Amino acid sequence: MKLAVANQKGGVGKTTLAFHLIHAWAEEGKKVLAVDMDPQGDLTSSLWSGDLPGTALVARVFEGKPPLPLEVGQGVFLVAAEISLSVHEKDLSLKNYFRLKTWLDSAGDSYDAVVVDCPPSLGLFTINALVAAQWVVAPVDVSFYSVRALGDLLGSLEELKEIGEGARLLGIAPFAFATRQRATRAVQELLEEEYGDLVFPWVIPSSARVREALILGKPVWRLRRDEQAVGESFRRLALEIWKRAYGGGRG
Repeated sequence: MKLAVANQKGGVGKTTLAFHLIHAWAEEGKKVLAVDMDPQGDLTSSLWSGDLPGTALVARVFEGKPPLPLEVGQGVFLVAAEISLSVHEKDLSLKNYFRLKTWLDSAGDSYDAVVVDCPPSLGLFTINALVAAQWVVAPVDVSFYSVRALGDLLGSLEELKEIGEGARLLGIAPFAFATRQRATRAVQELLEEEYGDLVFPWVIPSSARVREALILGKPVWRLRRDEQAVGESFRRLALEIWKRAYGGGRG
């Protein structure tokens, strides 16, 4: 399975979701490749705290060279990003939009799952991810801006479909929702009205520990007992994503 985690709006939980999916699947014994396509490198820093070998950088695909994934944990391999990746965004030649797909078509089958973390834009790096992936999961937080950005993402997927490329939307993941808040209920109702069963039933609750998990490089279910409900939500979502992907998806 090749999965892109994408939404044009920043701060909706893309990296956090990608990080927890990677760990949930690895803990089940799966071999997972994490690909960081964001020059900010947040997924990279959450998975690896040491010096990065140049051979492990995703920038290599834009140089016509295969990256060498870095083993960062049991069953987890990383193709990393750092700020130098941003220099490649200036080259908008057609072949540059297919760089990641070209590499993953040859290397991705060595893994049970490939998870691509996208930047908060629909530029070159996100388009590379959407072209290379089979499926997209879109996290959405309690804001109408993230719902609006979701519409832009779906528009991009439709345009790619017209040229015979691109992933399908597997589902929408409500993220950092506080169920008793009026804003949460309003966004949930809007999502269900617009997208129906594409909305995953497992809502990720709001929790300050989630950000801490990325800083410490541990999934939230390994931090404290009182965060087990949040951790269980991530693991149930990971299971549902896996079932949908291998059951043909929705929509």
